Formats: sequence, C-alpha cells, structure tokens
Amino acid sequence: MTDVKLYYAYMTSSLRPRWLLEELGAPYELVRLSLADGDHKRPEYLEVHPHGHVPALVDEGVCVTESAAICMHIADRFQDRGLAPPPGTPARARYYEWIMFAMTSLSQAVLPAYHRAFFGPEERRAEAATEEERAALVTLLRPLEARLEQVEYITGEAFSAADIVLAGVLEWARVSGQLQGCAAATRYLEGMRQRPAFQRASAD
Repeated sequence: MTDVKLYYAYMTSSLRPRWLLEELGAPYELVRLSLADGDHKRPEYLEVHPHGHVPALVDEGVCVTESAAICMHIADRFQDRGLAPPPGTPARARYYEWIMFAMTSLSQAVLPAYHRAFFGPEERRAEAATEEERAALVTLLRPLEARLEQVEYITGEAFSAADIVLAGVLEWARVSGQLQGCAAATRYLEGMRQRPAFQRASAD
C-alpha cells in the first residue's frame, strides 16, 4: 500500500485504523488534527471529510471515512495478511457480526460517558460513568462475555480487524469506568492493550 494518509486525532476512533496500520507494518502518513484547535472544521479538512469528523483515510486518491469502514478496507487490501477472514466462511460471519455490534449497540451505550470523560479532567475519567450506565453495560455485554469465555479472538480463529474495532470501543468503556463487572471483556481488552501495535498507536 502506498500513498496512504490517515487523518488522526488523539482519543478518538482514529486510534482503530492507526492500530491496524501498525499491526500490518504498512507505510502511511499520519496527519494529526487538534479538535481543541478546530483543525477538523477548517476548510482544507472539510474538503477531505465534509462532516468534519475524524478519522479519514486517503488511499491512492480514494477517501474512506468511518473508522470501521477504514479498518475493513485496509484489512481487505492486505487480504494475504489474514486480518480479515475469507468471505463466505463462518469466521467472516462472526467478523461482520461483532464489528456491527461494536459500532451500533456498544458504541451507543458507551459514548455518553466517554464524551464526559473525554472533555473532563484526565484524573477523573474513570469516574465518568454512572452506576446506571455500568449496570446497563453489564447487561448488554452478557453475550460478548459468554463468547470471550470460549475464544481468545472474537472471530474464534485468529486476531483480526474485528478485534481492533471491538477493543477500540471497549477501550472507551474502560477509560470512562464502564467495564466494572465485565471480567471477560476486561481480560480480553487487557490482552489487546498489550499488543505492541496497540501501544505504538496509542502512545500519543
């Protein structure tokens, strides 16, 4: 992959495609945006992403937005690296299923507390979630917890881009103090956080 440019902002969903690129060891240009400074609303960035959101990936002149879509695109571009299960297989079905879960049900449950944590003082981020939000997440994550008691990776076969998308949202839950009572998800996330590519991508 050549001529790849990732528009990135700290503590946003742009961590996910950056992590995937680091897992692949693929060359890319990282364009840092400061949300505090309004970089994502400047005319030059709005030409890249008209909604003014991050991330955005420009791959040989083609712009892809939405973090999960970017991850799926990158994984398919590197199909031989095994970060996307082959189409039509049971693992591919699980891949779609858990990516969609992460980006719909899980994200909707996690985002309110995460936004409070993101904009609040760093030392109080883990206190952002309410007891009601923690209890609701325990209920929501019961099927995921059961799955993670059986498998190391969410597709059931190998580490994939689905783990990156899922763990990326669980990381928001961790930061905002929502994972209390979710032992399997916490254990799974800690394993993901120990991956060198995650650590490189989240270092700054």
